[in-house]
Amino acid sequence: MQVSPSIELSAFVRHYLFLNITKASTLKLRLFSDGNTGIVLNSYPNLVLDSKPLPEAFLYGQITEFKEVYCQGPAQLSIIVFHSHGLARILNIPASELNNKVIPLAGLFGDAGAIFQRDMRASGKLSEKINLMEDFVRKMADSHPSTGDPMVAIALDLIQRHKGVIPIHHLTDIIGCQPRQLERKFISAVGISPKHLCNIVRVHAFIKLLQSDKKYNLTGFAYDSGYYDQAHLIRDFRKITGLTPTQYIRNSTPLAVNFLQL
Repeated sequence: MQVSPSIELSAFVRHYLFLNITKASTLKLRLFSDGNTGIVLNSYPNLVLDSKPLPEAFLYGQITEFKEVYCQGPAQLSIIVFHSHGLARILNIPASELNNKVIPLAGLFGDAGAIFQRDMRASGKLSEKINLMEDFVRKMADSHPSTGDPMVAIALDLIQRHKGVIPIHHLTDIIGCQPRQLERKFISAVGISPKHLCNIVRVHAFIKLLQSDKKYNLTGFAYDSGYYDQAHLIRDFRKITGLTPTQYIRNSTPLAVNFLQL
C-alpha cells in the first residue's frame, strides 16, 4: 500500500510504503534503484543483504547497482520513501556519502531513532504508523532546516516531467549553469549524476508501460519511453534491474516497482 505524505512534508517525502510478506520460507528478492532514498522499519527483522542481517530499522542511500535481498520468513515493512534530494536536505550532509549504505536508525539519530523504532513496533493501525512516520520526518526537518538548492529542484522537476528523456545540455540551458556545475550539485544533493538519474527515471517510465499492458509490444514501448531501439532499452533495463523486460514480467512478482520476488 502506498500513502501520500501531508502537504507540509511533500517537499521531502515522495510517499509512505507498506509491504507485507507472509511466506515462512526463504524468498529471494531483487532490489534496484528508483532514484530515491528512504528509511525502512521491519516488524520482523529477518531480511539479509550480502550475507548480513539487516537492522530492524535503517536508512538507505542511493542504490547504484541492483542487489539481492533474502527474506527468511514473514516481514512487515513500513518505508519512508524520500524524494531524490529529500533525505540529504533533512540530514544536511552530502548525499553521495550515503550511496549504497545501510545505516541503523538508532546509530544515526540516537535516542530519537530508538524511540521511533520502538513506537513503530508497538503501533497497530495504519493511521498510527503514518502519524509516527510524519512526526519523525517533521522533527528531522525542523532540526536541520534547509531550503535545498533551487537549481537541483528545477532540474529534478524537469527530469520527472520529461520521464528522463531530456538531454543534459537542455537542462543546463534552462537552469543557466554549466554541465559540470550541475553534476557537482547533483552528486551533493542527490548522490548520483543527472544523466544517471535520467536513465533510472526512463527505465521506470518503461516499467509503468509494461505494467499497464501485459500483452506488451516491446519495440513500441521502447520508442514510447525514448529509446532509439530495443537493444538500447534492454541494455539500460538490465544494467539497472539485473533483468530483461521479459524476465521482469514473466519471472518476478513485484512487491513494489523496484522490489521484486524472484
